[in-house]
Amino acid sequence: MRLIDAEAAILEDLKEESEIIAEKRVAGITVYTARHPTLGKLVLVKAPNGSGVLVEVDN
Repeated sequence: MRLIDAEAAILEDLKEESEIIAEKRVAGITVYTARHPTLGKLVLVKAPNGSGVLVEVDN
């Protein structure tokens, strides 16, 4: 598993390219679980300012 800081544009691009499995919003933080065609399983954590963290999950 890898944690990668991500700018707002990168998170949005990955969200658009991926199949969103689930979405949860808590205290302004939004977490998406997704399946990307080439990167595989991802977790996108988006802060209120749009930036956040990308988590690449090992299969």
